[in-house]
Amino acid sequence: MAASENSELRERIRALPTLPGVYLMKSAEGDILYVGKAINLRSRVSSYFGSSDDGRYHLPYLVEKVASVDTVVTEGERQALVLENDLIKKYKPRYNIRLKDDKAHLIVRIDMSHQWPRLELVRRVDDDGATYIGPFAFGYELRTMLEVIKRSIPLRTCSNNVIYNRVRPCLEYQIKRCSGPCCLEVDPEEYRAWLDQAISVLKGKTDAVIKEVAFDLEKASEELRFEDAARHRDRIDILKRVRDEKSEVRFGEGMMDAVGIYREGNNVEISVLRVRLGRLFDSKTFGFSDTELPTEEIVSSMLSQFYASGAEIPPTILLPCELEDRFAREELYSELRGGSVEVRVPQRGVKARLLSLAEDNAKENFEARFSSLDKTDRVLEALKVELELEQVPRVIECVDISHFQGGETVGSLVCFRDMKPQKSAYRAYNLTQEGKPDDFASMREVVGRRISRGIEENTLPDLLVIDGGAGQLSQAISVRKELGSSLPVMIGLAKKRTGAVPYRAVISGSKAAAVKKPERIYREGSSVPILLSERSEALHLLERIRNEAHRFAITTHRKKRSKRVFRSVLDEIPGVGKVRRLSMLKEFRTVDAIRNADAEDLSNRCRMPLSLAERIITQLNKKTEG
Repeated sequence: MAASENSELRERIRALPTLPGVYLMKSAEGDILYVGKAINLRSRVSSYFGSSDDGRYHLPYLVEKVASVDTVVTEGERQALVLENDLIKKYKPRYNIRLKDDKAHLIVRIDMSHQWPRLELVRRVDDDGATYIGPFAFGYELRTMLEVIKRSIPLRTCSNNVIYNRVRPCLEYQIKRCSGPCCLEVDPEEYRAWLDQAISVLKGKTDAVIKEVAFDLEKASEELRFEDAARHRDRIDILKRVRDEKSEVRFGEGMMDAVGIYREGNNVEISVLRVRLGRLFDSKTFGFSDTELPTEEIVSSMLSQFYASGAEIPPTILLPCELEDRFAREELYSELRGGSVEVRVPQRGVKARLLSLAEDNAKENFEARFSSLDKTDRVLEALKVELELEQVPRVIECVDISHFQGGETVGSLVCFRDMKPQKSAYRAYNLTQEGKPDDFASMREVVGRRISRGIEENTLPDLLVIDGGAGQLSQAISVRKELGSSLPVMIGLAKKRTGAVPYRAVISGSKAAAVKKPERIYREGSSVPILLSERSEALHLLERIRNEAHRFAITTHRKKRSKRVFRSVLDEIPGVGKVRRLSMLKEFRTVDAIRNADAEDLSNRCRMPLSLAERIITQLNKKTEG
């Protein structure tokens, strides 16, 4: 099937994140055809399937074979660049350009077993007992950094063959760039201290070195040695660039896996980001649907299967939640790996940053796997099952009542179609309630008016949600029966409440938690409410609709109250209508300004009889005195 005819692929592309990262185009057999990077993943991938020709001759052949697209979200463009290079080297996609030498990033090797260790540049890590630092994404900056170290720290730079055959120090010693251990007496402890400084710089701990170079810069400037000052300035710039680049694309120095999880209701996505030599190396994602298992159990089961399948076990595994069998896992994984393994939930620092990135990837993959269209059908179907409805409730309305101290009672009705608010169908009902407000009577009036109009216009919803418990629901049902209708289906949604801590617990000093009452759903013909899981997507939808009805009721009520307060000042004066009131406010801005105005001025500016102007000012002053 061509990519243009693949509806699932089109939906996947539309659901891609607008974040930086790497994308992997796959064939129907699962082979990786192409790996690319992007600042905006959705925009970049969409460009491949547009009608415009960007000049790449292989695009039609590539797009024709693409059956799916996977993504890995990164923190920035540089990180995406490094990850793209690694994935190309790992998978060797057919449509990517690969240089023949296929060189890897530069790595610094230090043979600590040598009496006088030096810094060497290599492109791969060997199991030879040496210390390796890197890899470094940008070779020019690394070589410049080594040059800075060379000028600052007198480590030897010559090969082992040269150091053993010299009879006198070389030029490097003469210009103070080497301590000359080949021919001169050098304190081994001092040399090791210099080596530690160089390693600290390579690992990104450059702040102390920057301060030292800044001091040299200031001193050179005071002594008018401008060439030296410029050289120090350049060194500071290089140190800062290397430091910033390392902090952006690196996650420590070793190996670790980070497990991120994202879930909505019973659908879960897990992303495993794998770090090797301190840099993002690979990503794995797993999706689960219709699972009632708690998050901790899902993570535990996934870990067991993932590492049992032969995946390399790193010394550090980062999780989003604590597991009961954490210590047993550490013992098992340590035995399988042949070295210690730590399983932990990081709270801060580099590891927490990596875990956050894994969770971001899980969320983006979740949204891509379960697109918005699929989510709508899934949630509404779940609501139908939970409430035992005969049909999927695509049109849902909710009624709420709002009042203020027995006055300005307002009924609100909101409408959602396919989980989206239809504001053109929102309605506000002005209700008359004398004395103490009667919510039951208000509910009867609103439901009666809505159903009556719905019967006339054939616009009844699939489901009507009543904000309240069994009492409010029974009132609504009785009104529907009086109107001779069996529709719409109704439920009552009672808000979750938190009760007070029991008195005995207070006087005894107990730390007992407050009594919690979850959201309760009342159905017709049953006094026993339904209690849905807090993770239920169906419950989340009902809560969202009820909260929108409450917001709309409060907003309408406030507008009505403000309108009454505003109109009571000018509109009660005989001879003042809406047009004249607006004219006065346009000229004088405030009621106080009108009250303090001269009657003749008011008459002229607002084009009214002088007698009316005098009466308005008199009435306003009387109201103020009253």
